[in-house]
Amino acid sequence: MKKKCVIIGTDLRLSYFHTAISKDLNTKLVATMTWDDELKNAIDQFEPQIVFLPIHPLKMECPFILPASCEVLFVGKKNKEIDQEIERKEIQVFSYLEDEQYIWDNANLTAEGFINYFYTHEKQAIYNKQFIITGYGRVGKRLAHALHHLGAKVVISVRSEHQLFEAKSYGYAIETLENVLDKQKSNSAYLINTIPSKWLENTQASLFKQVFDLASNPGCLLDTEENIPPNYALATSLPGMYFPQDAGLLIAQSVQNHLAFLKGEKSSGKGS
Repeated sequence: MKKKCVIIGTDLRLSYFHTAISKDLNTKLVATMTWDDELKNAIDQFEPQIVFLPIHPLKMECPFILPASCEVLFVGKKNKEIDQEIERKEIQVFSYLEDEQYIWDNANLTAEGFINYFYTHEKQAIYNKQFIITGYGRVGKRLAHALHHLGAKVVISVRSEHQLFEAKSYGYAIETLENVLDKQKSNSAYLINTIPSKWLENTQASLFKQVFDLASNPGCLLDTEENIPPNYALATSLPGMYFPQDAGLLIAQSVQNHLAFLKGEKSSGKGS
């Protein structure tokens, strides 16, 4: 008999994820981003062994209590209510956003999604344009690679000396994050931020032709209460925006791999 899995969320990529894993599981997709009594009661009645939470935390309108039947919880970004329930209930918890294979594959989709976003909104070629990428994690690396191969002039700007010289070894121009603003004499360069930290003054955005913020909350602007600069664009969730099917299948692959791992552990007697 197939195990039951409830999937919660409204992200378009979840419909593809739902279709992919329904071959192996008895699935129920609930399109909501609010945890309330109605949702809790529906889940309790379904009695799932597996609960899948969306990438962004649910809005909590009643206590977050998982059903007694739940054995495995898949989580995206957590909040205090989710953390408290995980601590209270002894279950297997897997953060698919921390799965290394998913992270790299999703970074590839993000880089390709940015190219699509740039073409759509700027209506210009990437060739011979200068792009300053702040941050050199997975997304920063895949972006630099993709833009470089399209003929862009790529500058990597980070605080880490290790990452600076790693970027230099791949042939990119480098600049420390502390100095990159001082070096902008005109607003001809595009800034792509991948650092999830507030470091850019709102007025400093004018140093660039356009600021594309790809980082998750809180983004790079120091003061989001002030008027948002006209050349600032928050461009998050690009894989879900442009490639929901591919992005949904990546999530499915991560979940299926982890369930197979748990099944292997159980059959070998580990963790009992």
